[in-house]
Amino acid sequence: MAFLSILIFVGLQGAWHGLEVSVNRYINNSHLADSWVMSTGFTAHDVDEINAIKGVKETSETTRIQVQDVSQSDTEKQLFLDTFKSKLTKPHVVKGEKLKDDKNGLWLNLEYAKANKIKVGDVVPIMSQGKPTSLKVLGLVQSADRIYFTGTEELISPSYADYGYGYISNETLKQELGYQGRPNLLEMKGQPKKIREQLAKILGQRLMAYNDRHTLVDVSDALDRVGQIRNLSYLFSFIFILLAILAMYTTIRRMIETQEKEIAILKALGFSNWKVGWHYTSFGLLVGSAGATLGAVVSPLMSWFVLGTQKEMFSIPSWTIAYSASSLYVIILVLSVCILASFLASREAIQGLPAEFLRGNKQKVGRKVFLEHFKPLWQVLRFEQRWAIRDALSNKVRLLMGIIGVAFGMMLLIAGIGMPQSINHLVDKAYHEDFNYDTRLHIPNYETVKNNYPKGQWVDIKQAKFTPDDGYNRLLIVMSDGDYVNMKTVSGDPVKSDGIYVTKDFAKRANLTVGQELEVTPYLDDKDYRFEIKGIITSETNQGAYITQELFEKHQGHFSPSTLLIRNNDYDKKIKDDKNIVSVIKMRDQEKNAKDFVTSLMSIFLMIVGFAILLVVVVLYNLGSLNFVERTRDYATLSVLGFKKNELRNITMLENLGTTVIGWVFGVPLGYWFLNAYVQTFSTIKLAYTPYVTWHNILLSTIIVVVCAMSTTLFISSRIKRLNMVQALKGVE
Repeated sequence: MAFLSILIFVGLQGAWHGLEVSVNRYINNSHLADSWVMSTGFTAHDVDEINAIKGVKETSETTRIQVQDVSQSDTEKQLFLDTFKSKLTKPHVVKGEKLKDDKNGLWLNLEYAKANKIKVGDVVPIMSQGKPTSLKVLGLVQSADRIYFTGTEELISPSYADYGYGYISNETLKQELGYQGRPNLLEMKGQPKKIREQLAKILGQRLMAYNDRHTLVDVSDALDRVGQIRNLSYLFSFIFILLAILAMYTTIRRMIETQEKEIAILKALGFSNWKVGWHYTSFGLLVGSAGATLGAVVSPLMSWFVLGTQKEMFSIPSWTIAYSASSLYVIILVLSVCILASFLASREAIQGLPAEFLRGNKQKVGRKVFLEHFKPLWQVLRFEQRWAIRDALSNKVRLLMGIIGVAFGMMLLIAGIGMPQSINHLVDKAYHEDFNYDTRLHIPNYETVKNNYPKGQWVDIKQAKFTPDDGYNRLLIVMSDGDYVNMKTVSGDPVKSDGIYVTKDFAKRANLTVGQELEVTPYLDDKDYRFEIKGIITSETNQGAYITQELFEKHQGHFSPSTLLIRNNDYDKKIKDDKNIVSVIKMRDQEKNAKDFVTSLMSIFLMIVGFAILLVVVVLYNLGSLNFVERTRDYATLSVLGFKKNELRNITMLENLGTTVIGWVFGVPLGYWFLNAYVQTFSTIKLAYTPYVTWHNILLSTIIVVVCAMSTTLFISSRIKRLNMVQALKGVE
């Protein structure tokens, strides 16, 4: 237990603190901006007004455009290109030339280049605003504001083969790509108060989006992952340290009871209780030190393993494992609890005269258990059942240790199995219940093409400020008539044209209730709308509010969607030829991307399951071993009286089974609680993960716990078969 406590805490800390150090070092070296503002175009006057806001330290203007990589005609690939001349966040050049504004070409992100086998010096054909051109790759880069780059809000994990980013000079932007507009992205240093309100006043309906490090998914997901692994390490360590205390206490008690003659001789020779007690207390120091040392030595392997599971998700130039002073504190804590548990066990056990110890095998005075007061029930029980109950209740510490071990093991099993189930349930619900389209088209110029696509359902997704809110911008989703968006409220009702409907997580964070009035200020609109909340939607994706086109236009809102949801085969030929379509996303690709996210975390989930199994096996085997040693004389006596080996084995099995059942009863609700707490650490302001426990989960966890319990019974049974009755019943020499 000491080894596992240190291994888990220090091993996981090396991973989460290493990720934290790697990310922070990358952020600091890159001079990462604090927030980002997207607009249809910034004027010099806009920039001056934003710089005048109290708390703004520095700003820089860049231009971001979206183009298509047309090197492969059978797949669609999107590139997001930024200018870099005055960029605050400095890109990290991995290979190739340094960024220079007088160079004509492209610096492409490393992951996209690897996924598509693009090298420095290659030429990438692209399509920009319907105009074909090609850019030479001058270098491969990574950027601190793209650590977790998904390319689109429709994906929850990176898709490096389909979405990339890069940097170009201002000259390339104008001459090769033909962009003549104003800069549309502003990076800011500093964190002024009420910045959202001030930006809305300055930019008006030209404001497209505002994000800071907590809301920009490209950065926030990396920072959030640190907390997710950290919370896991704290909880694991608490469980194993608690069991280490109980294990050390019961083990020292057993050791003292098997060495009563030695204790009697030492006390008869004049050794004080303090010296004898310190002798046995030192076993706690010895065992705790050995376990802690071994755990500390092995922990870097676990740190690198956990950190390695994150490398596919995050784009960081250099990775490292790192430890803090808390690792040393936990090692000292584990040693302290081992010593303290040994001291308390020895202090209680060595009290008494030498003559009492020389009698050997001191027997505890039997007391009636509470079940014996219910005579009809007690009489129904068989002898071995009564024996198992009396034996278990006569050693409450040992019983408590078994219950805690099984309960926590069950808890971890439910969480380890339930976590991927919960995420997969979110995926299945999102892509088969909440939405049921086949293809998602991104078409910016709605007014031009709306008559060309009579089929399908148009969706206008706007970033908006809500009042009251939880301090963050949310999505306002305006839907036309159609059957592709099927959100349901907690009571099972669809979204109607009678009011606004908010998602459950948003409502919880902002304390919104049905019947309350909600003020909405969409970006690119500059108008305030007021709607009554008519329902709370159970959707875990697209956290914000839903409203119908009919109601929005009734309040003089301008419906200008850029997303069209369609079925397969609706517009196959038209999609290929229509240059107005910026991107095409298949639902099956979104679903696969989400499941790839689950796959990337499976190593951590399997690790939880593995430690849960190890916990149950170690605890139950230790308890069975303690029980065998303490009851050796009893088993021998019963054997002499005519009890068969299988009857003795049944007594052991009943005690083990009883402990398992009680632990199971506590473990199931604990498992749901832990799963709920852990999935919350994965939730963001855009995605709300909810616990999902099925009977398959409970059944599988129960089978694993029962198999572990029965396997320990078999181990103990083999020891009963080899029991030497003469040795066990030998009296005082």
